[in-house]
Amino acid sequence: MAYLVLLSALVVAVVIGLFVSRKQNRRLKEADSKGMKLLLKNLSARQREQYRAFGYFDVTGSDTGRRYRIFHGRFSNIRELGADGRLEIGKCFMPEGDLVAGDCMLAQKIALENRELSALKVALPF
Repeated sequence: MAYLVLLSALVVAVVIGLFVSRKQNRRLKEADSKGMKLLLKNLSARQREQYRAFGYFDVTGSDTGRRYRIFHGRFSNIRELGADGRLEIGKCFMPEGDLVAGDCMLAQKIALENRELSALKVALPF
């Protein structure tokens, strides 16, 4: 009898877990969609074309004029571009919080285009 009660409790726990997991996945997909819409709305036409074609977009730093390429992702997704356009050292920085990729990339874009040196102070090279 005790086994039957334990088995029933386990089944109920699994069903509840699946329900919660599906709900969390739906919310994550909604957040991801909203983040991408916000990012695309705040990219220039050229940046939007780049992102849609290649999964990255270029920005120019506000303080040094250096160019950076932001790839899709949340971290370790920024590379400095050399004078010849080649990828150089990576820069890793991201906003605090558990944000979706679109929100992180938008924050990185805004930081580099408006407060480049401040952003680079906290960036880790890779």
